[in-house]
Amino acid sequence: MSYKFAVLSTVGTSVLSNVEKNAGKLKSSRARDLFSNRSKPPSRLPVDDELQELFRGISKPGNEVFDDVFNLIKSDPLTYSAELNTIVTYLNEYPAKAHISEVLIILYPTDTGNSIFSSGVIKHYIESEPMDLRRRAGLPNSTLISVDEPVVLRGFGKGIEWFRVGLMDLMDKFTGRIIELRERGYRVVVNPTGGFKPESAYLTLIAMLAGAWRIIYSHESFREVVELPTLPVVIDPKYKAALSQIAQGMSRGTLKELGVDVNDLEDKGLIEVGEEGVHVKEWVIKLLELIK
Repeated sequence: MSYKFAVLSTVGTSVLSNVEKNAGKLKSSRARDLFSNRSKPPSRLPVDDELQELFRGISKPGNEVFDDVFNLIKSDPLTYSAELNTIVTYLNEYPAKAHISEVLIILYPTDTGNSIFSSGVIKHYIESEPMDLRRRAGLPNSTLISVDEPVVLRGFGKGIEWFRVGLMDLMDKFTGRIIELRERGYRVVVNPTGGFKPESAYLTLIAMLAGAWRIIYSHESFREVVELPTLPVVIDPKYKAALSQIAQGMSRGTLKELGVDVNDLEDKGLIEVGEEGVHVKEWVIKLLELIK
């Protein structure tokens, strides 16, 4: 018996905050200057700070700062990255880890330069150091380790007025992927440790609705990983009934005649109303399919 694991993880800026604490170990003077800047610490940059674009532009291997940070992190990845610590610790503590044949990791940074930079460093570690990751996780040498291109969550990096857009994007990008991976035989593990607090809260709920196998979390103040209970949550029956009546492109007038409260559904973020009519959002369709 073998198991395929897919780990979907949000990405925060723990990599940057831990590098800031060890900036003196960096080789590059440019990197030391960036991470020693007390007035603008990279891990706590406002979303509209000009340095966000700088970090976005240096988020891949080959850049002097990126390579310097990566070389520091790969020496002790679990200390520098909360995301890697949570994933690796969970796998290492899994009782049947000897039977894990594959681990697919998908990273979800927010639309900010510092989060995208962090996800780039984590991705590069997974790609370039699979043997080290297997060793730290206690996995067999035969276990296939892979990582997808990071999926950027839009909205969160554009200011508080975009937060609702960000939460909707979070739902769109996680729900379908969880369901698809489940259908492909993966045990889907969701790690909402990194990122904004509302992002973690919504993702936990989405993971429950979409049927994730496990939800794991590691708080920054302690290194232990815990499993969050997957509660049997459901969509309110009145919304389910209304959404089931809507064919894509139906007009507002037609829906009103059917007794559907379009304004309420739109306010809840369940539908989109445009010139071509009313459309149920993709993540809602996926959830309705799952419920059926």
